[in-house]
This record gives sequence, C-alpha cells and structure tokens, in this order.
Amino acid sequence: MRGLQVIYSVFLGLAVAAFVGIGTSTFYPRPKADFSYPLDETNEAAMQAFQAEEEAYSALVDTWSLNTSIILLVVATALLVLALVMGERLVVISNGMLLGGLFILLYAVANSFSNSENVLRFAVITVALVVTIAVGWFKFRLRPATAPATAGHGAAQDGAEAAAPLEARITELENRLDALRRALGG
Repeated sequence: MRGLQVIYSVFLGLAVAAFVGIGTSTFYPRPKADFSYPLDETNEAAMQAFQAEEEAYSALVDTWSLNTSIILLVVATALLVLALVMGERLVVISNGMLLGGLFILLYAVANSFSNSENVLRFAVITVALVVTIAVGWFKFRLRPATAPATAGHGAAQDGAEAAAPLEARITELENRLDALRRALGG
C-alpha cells in the first residue's frame, strides 16, 4: 500500500471508532447520579441514605459498563467480519474497517476495566482475545498464499515469470541512466 492509502486506512479506522463510540454514548449513555453528598456529615440517617444511593449507583454503572462492553464487542466483531468479507476487493477500506474494529475492541476492553466484577472483566477480555485471534486466523492463515505482484501488473506471478518483467525494467532503467550520463557529458 502507498503512503496515502495507509494514512486513509488509519484515518478511516479512527473515524469508525469515533462514530461507534459517540453513537454508543448517545444512544446508551452512562447513568447519571441523582444524589449528592449530604451537607451535614453529622446526620447519620443522611449519610446512610447517601451510602445506599452510592452503592445502588455503583451497581447500575457496573451493569452499564458490562452492557456497553458487550455492545462494543458485537460491533467490533461485525466490523472485523465485514473487513474479512471485503478482503482484497477494497483493500484500503477493508484495512480501515479492520483498524476501526480493532480500535473499538480496545475501547471495549478499556471500558470493561471500569467494571468491579473481575469475572466479567475477564470474560470481556477473553472474548476480545478470541475475536482477535479468529480475525488473524481467517485474514492471514486461511487466505491462499500469493506472490507479490510486480509493479504495473495486476496478477501475481511466480519464479522466473516474475523475474523477466523486473529484469526488463531494470535494463530499461540502466539504459536511461546511461543515456542521461552521455547527455550530461559523463
């Protein structure tokens, strides 16, 4: 891939991740705390009520965090599968979607760290690992091996067939350099 294509793929991946992150927080926002710290710390009943509200809110946020991580994992998996399906037909866009899916996967894992349940956090990270390995397996292992295409040719060639056009191009380049050297008086 050329430099501009790499930049575009990275930018597309970041844009996709931002779109999904902002979309998730827009349509499934973090719960808001509907309580405040009591002004009178000596009032035992107010302090106990505050602690009960704080614990309930913490449980609500843990549930939200787990649900958000699951939503993000599903979206990341869908993007990774889409990138695999697009494959070699739209390489730049496929790579951008792949990066976007990986960025969202990282976001899902980071979001799971706010959950106080170690087992649930471990489950989210396990799913992220399995998805990453599966994507790598399907993208790189199961794809048929092809030799790199020579410049100017669309199909991959092997062995001597690939060397012949390359040799011709090198010979042509050497001839041009010799002509340039003669023209410059060298």
